[in-house]
Amino acid sequence: MIAWENSVIGRNTMTTRDKVFVVFMALNLFAAPQIVLTGSALCAEESISNSEFELLRSDIRTKKMTMIAERMEFSGKEADAFWPIYRQYEVELAAINDKRVALLKDYLRSHKTLDDAKAKEIAQGVFDVDQRTLDLRKKYFEEMSGAVSPKTAARFLQIERRIQQLVDVQIASQFPEIKNNTT
Repeated sequence: MIAWENSVIGRNTMTTRDKVFVVFMALNLFAAPQIVLTGSALCAEESISNSEFELLRSDIRTKKMTMIAERMEFSGKEADAFWPIYRQYEVELAAINDKRVALLKDYLRSHKTLDDAKAKEIAQGVFDVDQRTLDLRKKYFEEMSGAVSPKTAARFLQIERRIQQLVDVQIASQFPEIKNNTT
């Protein structure tokens, strides 16, 4: 176990179930239906139908909500105020993540023959997704701060970011680096 995983989701220890969930989420939540893991290499291949993928994605979102609920330790009143806002946040985040998935797929299709123009296009897409995600977090921090305390809203954002960082590390570890053309 990597040392930083010990407190990465807001507890002193990360359970085996949490680790499995994070890896599973990383490999499936943002992976498109056409992307499957084969050994340590990613390849394009039809693996599951779009409806099966959406069911999987829904299950992962449910597990993520459970993970957040366990760490947030809401009172009944806080939960009543928080969850409707969170569900709307997840709807908007899903639209951004669809763009992220499209970028991942585009990169996988083109990384071996990546030219400067395509690299710039993908980079601009990444900047757009990152900015949209940041804007969404700011928007919902303000909304959550009005419904629950700013400290509670900040705690949610901390947990959300930590989960996202773990997902990003897992995805990045599976994607090929851009090769230097001079070698």
